Amino acid sequence: MAHRVPAPGRTRQRPHRPIPVGSPLSWHPPTGCSAARAPALGSPLHDGRAAVPYMRGTALLVAAPTASAVHIVWDWNGTLLDDLSCMVDAVSACQEAIGEPPVDAATYRRQHCLPGRALHDRLCGRPVTDAEWPTITRTFAEHMAARHPPLRAGAAALLESVARRKHTQSLLSLTDDPQLRREVEQTGLTPVFERIEGRHEPGTAKSVALEQHLRMLGVRDRRRVVLIGDTTDDAEAARACGVRAVVHTGGFEPLEKLRTAGVPVVDSLRAAVQLAVERPTRISEQPALPNVPLGRDTRRPR
Repeated sequence: MAHRVPAPGRTRQRPHRPIPVGSPLSWHPPTGCSAARAPALGSPLHDGRAAVPYMRGTALLVAAPTASAVHIVWDWNGTLLDDLSCMVDAVSACQEAIGEPPVDAATYRRQHCLPGRALHDRLCGRPVTDAEWPTITRTFAEHMAARHPPLRAGAAALLESVARRKHTQSLLSLTDDPQLRREVEQTGLTPVFERIEGRHEPGTAKSVALEQHLRMLGVRDRRRVVLIGDTTDDAEAARACGVRAVVHTGGFEPLEKLRTAGVPVVDSLRAAVQLAVERPTRISEQPALPNVPLGRDTRRPR
């Protein structure tokens, strides 16, 4: 094939050259953003990863990642675990141990709150006494130690998918730390997480635990962090620590309560991850819609 000769007065355009690694020009603008102004290096929208060159015809182009890396902090009970029935059984045993009637799942979800003593106050309709509380804590610990952690259907594959996309993940729970580590080990998920952290002191608030967790992770830009949980307490902890949150409806609290949390509410963990990794926005740019029904898990708590 003959080469085309440039018209008189025009010069032949030179082939594209590789864009330097880290240049703002290597940024791939997300949908809805103008490519005219790429974000500055270090901004929450800049990916920060090296561009990968590839050949297209005779020009060397740069393939920039289409999504920015985020860090997901996962909740354990009620989120990665499908353990509502386990929790109802344990709490019912605690109630019966102090002479109170057991609870059903609907009552548990409606009355759920933290810390645990406040929950039992609600269920009893009176303050739990100091003499009763050790009985409750001992009974609950026995039930938790005897259970096999019921991992939510599809959770393991989802975590592995997130890791393959080069996002990072950690686990934070108010379950006692030794118990949490034992359960994570039983599910085979330990290698997935950069950090696994349970409760070290009784009565620790989730916001306090999350703040310490983020410091130990060495997080520099909290706008990159998303907490995925199942309760309003998770949402409040995230807000207190300056990170985003997404909560799902398959856990310990009903939809009507979750809608008051002021964060996106979804019907599955997969939908939660979609929001987390595809919308790495600033805190002030969180999605305004409180309920985003993007699909349900195949196995629902009874």
